[in-house]
Amino acid sequence: MIRQTIATAALVLATAGITAVPAAADSIGCTATYTITTVWGGSQSHGAIAQVTVRNSGSSAIKGWRVSLRYTDGTVVTQVGGAVSLPVIGLPGIYAFGNESYNGDIPMGGSTAFGLMTSGGGGGAPSISCTPA
Repeated sequence: MIRQTIATAALVLATAGITAVPAAADSIGCTATYTITTVWGGSQSHGAIAQVTVRNSGSSAIKGWRVSLRYTDGTVVTQVGGAVSLPVIGLPGIYAFGNESYNGDIPMGGSTAFGLMTSGGGGGAPSISCTPA
């Protein structure tokens, strides 16, 4: 009975030249990019400062984020600013960071950034991922 009622309503709308289009759902997403800003001692293995930029790539605001990094060259993160270190259980070289209370809200198309100090390693960029919280 319900299916017949829905089919009848659709037929009436179509006959009148009206089409029903479902509303598009908001997407939630973020991307992260890693940029070396400073190197000392002649190479990244002596030490470096990196900036991680978190960008809202969705169609609605996000209320928090988590960035995961994986270094495969022996790089060690020694300090972080503008993010909270999150516990990680797994392989060496894997790090996770979450937003601070002041930089978790990112409007559509907006971004925020945090900094890392690193040492060791061969200077390669880590694999990086971002997840809205």
